[in-house]
Amino acid sequence: MWRAILAILAAAAASPLIVRAAPGYDPWTWLLWGREVASGTLSTADGPAFKPLPVAVCALLAPLGGAAPVVWVVLVRAAAGVALLLAYRLGRELAASRGAAGVAAGVLAAAGVALAGGFALEASRGSEAPLVIAGALGAIACWRAGRLRAALALGVACALLRAEAWPFLAAAGVVAWRRDPGVRVPLTLLAVLVPAAWFGPEWLGSGDVLRSGGRARIPNPGQPALAEVPALASLWAAAKLLLVPLWVGVVLALREPRVRALAVAGGAWVALVAAMAQAGFSGEPRYALPGVALLAVAGAAGLARAAATGRPRRPALLAAAAAVLAVAVLPALAEVRGVRAAQAHQWALARDLDQAVAAAGGRDAVLACGRPYVGRYRGPLMAYTLDVTKRTVEPDAAPHAPGVVFRARLTAASEPAPDAPPPFRAAARVGEWEVLRSCAAN
Repeated sequence: MWRAILAILAAAAASPLIVRAAPGYDPWTWLLWGREVASGTLSTADGPAFKPLPVAVCALLAPLGGAAPVVWVVLVRAAAGVALLLAYRLGRELAASRGAAGVAAGVLAAAGVALAGGFALEASRGSEAPLVIAGALGAIACWRAGRLRAALALGVACALLRAEAWPFLAAAGVVAWRRDPGVRVPLTLLAVLVPAAWFGPEWLGSGDVLRSGGRARIPNPGQPALAEVPALASLWAAAKLLLVPLWVGVVLALREPRVRALAVAGGAWVALVAAMAQAGFSGEPRYALPGVALLAVAGAAGLARAAATGRPRRPALLAAAAAVLAVAVLPALAEVRGVRAAQAHQWALARDLDQAVAAAGGRDAVLACGRPYVGRYRGPLMAYTLDVTKRTVEPDAAPHAPGVVFRARLTAASEPAPDAPPPFRAAARVGEWEVLRSCAAN
């Protein structure tokens, strides 16, 4: 196991040579807030919902300077690899077979997680989903092995990444409280510390302990929360993340006592995200990914167990199932192929922005000119580059003088943004960025 993990770490460290390590919107914010924590300041008044564990890790990475974003993404990619390894081991174990059926279950479980919609993209850009999936699968593996304290520690990590993990951690805590009196004091402390880790920094950074909750109720365009029935839209979006044949396996898994609990847990996570969408939260498909990953493992084990106990016609049925699976995999592979191109563009944005700021006269000259403007979803990157708070940079409003506008395409296929009408004048063009300026002194 440890050799496999070391191999995964080595592969993740080498991954920037293949797929550039460019953080996404949320990871740039965590890196920014981590640097502020390390320097003794924290401003969370603007930006996405606060997540304690990523910010804490990014605070430890802050002394690395310009290497911190790459290291963060490498850590998340390593977690993604560990998640696939754990999915393989758990799928094989749940299949209850040491032969080909067990290996097939493990391979299918890992493939189901790897090809779940959005997993590859979230791993490539350093989002939290792979961390949650690795933590959840690790917690399940430790729980099944009787290592309650290790399972609870991993559960706490998940609870510091996503609030949806809280009910699951609470349920595990109740069971552990009854089984092991030695964990009662730590559990009592955790019942205080986990909420404090979420709400305390928000109180210090914005003065509003509920700011993250309020921000999470402002969904991005096109998300389930904006649908006529948000819960149904969220459930449908989550359903499309899982390979279709694995849904058949999930149904079969519900008939197997060894696998049923995992399938129910995965479904409960997805249902919780849907319920939160109905309550006004975003309900984005990526939030359901941890639950979908559990369903993928359960579905793989369910299919393998059904095949192992089938009738003599089993080879024909397996061949048909393999054909259906191959067809289902093709769209997922197409999505994975697009990840490299998307990351190449994001890497170019991050790489060229330093030079664009230098071409505009440097950080001090940009800030002396007026407010920096940048396109939507590029605010954390701009704030991190200029070493200012997120609130200093304006990513949404129409630019007005005085100020400096940094225009770029969010994706390779999108139009440059934001628009900068007169009196803004072109000042420089560097790589992916166009700089326009209208300073107070002009």
